[in-house]
Amino acid sequence: MHTSQSEQAKSSTGPLSSMQSCIEDCIRCAQVCLQTAMNQCLEMGGRHVEPEHFRLMMNCAEICQLSANFMLSGSRFHNRTCEVCAEICEACAMDCSNVGDMEECASTCRQCAESCRQMAGMVTH
Repeated sequence: MHTSQSEQAKSSTGPLSSMQSCIEDCIRCAQVCLQTAMNQCLEMGGRHVEPEHFRLMMNCAEICQLSANFMLSGSRFHNRTCEVCAEICEACAMDCSNVGDMEECASTCRQCAESCRQMAGMVTH
C-alpha cells in the first residue's frame, strides 16, 4: 500500500510534521474567519459587524494565510509570523466568544494560536 506524503508527515514526529500541522491549522483558520465574517457576521449584523470585531476577524484571516505562506515557502522568518499569528488568533478567539454564536470560529482560532505558539518556539536553521 502506498502512503501519501501528507500521511507520512502526520504519522511522523518532528519539525516537518509540526510545520505541516501548523500550515493546515493556519489555512483552516483563515478560511473559517473569512467565511464567518463574510457570511454569518454580515447576516447577523449588530455586534457581529462592529468595526473592531469585523476588522479583527479580517486581520486574523490575513495573518493566518500569511503565516501559512511563510512556512510553505520555507522562509527563515516563519517563526516570527507565527508568533504574531498566535497573538492575533488568541485575540480573535476571545472576541468571538464575547460576541457570541461564534464557537466554531473561536475554537478554530484557539487551535491555530496553540499550533503557532509551538511553531514560534521552534528554532530552525
